[in-house]
Amino acid sequence: MSKLTDNIEKARAASRERLEAAKEKAGEGTGLALEKMSESKERAAALLGDGKAKAAEGVAATKKMAKSAADKSEETITKSPLAVVAGGLALGALVGALLPKSKTETKYVGGAGKKINETAKKAYDAAKDAGQEQIDTLGLSKENVQDQIKDLLGKAAEAAKSAAEAAGDAVKSERSGK
Repeated sequence: MSKLTDNIEKARAASRERLEAAKEKAGEGTGLALEKMSESKERAAALLGDGKAKAAEGVAATKKMAKSAADKSEETITKSPLAVVAGGLALGALVGALLPKSKTETKYVGGAGKKINETAKKAYDAAKDAGQEQIDTLGLSKENVQDQIKDLLGKAAEAAKSAAEAAGDAVKSERSGK
């Protein structure tokens, strides 16, 4: 029995050694995983900060453009209020022309409606011409406005993309850490 006892003790000792080696390797793997997780969190925080900064820049640019447009609108209204009134009338006439006529309207207004419609069209054309003249005076060409809008949308898309990537990286690193 002593040989059996010796074999059992040897097996226990070998098992303990293997257990200790496994614990050591597991500890090393855990340390490495924690280190990688920390690096990922730092990178995600940096990307998120960049995304926030780009978004803030986009918001600031948008606010600046909105203020500029409001200032130009106020200037236009102040300098030529009749053109603005004419534009409003023309817009009202346009909306009225687009709405379907009712039987009652046709019955009571009849021929006068045609005259009103013609007058509204003339007013619309005059307002359109005056508005185009004001736009030209302000230097707001179609291409200029389109370029500004494209630039703004590009910046907003870039900021959103950066923020989304940072959020995705953060989620991935959290999942891999759990």
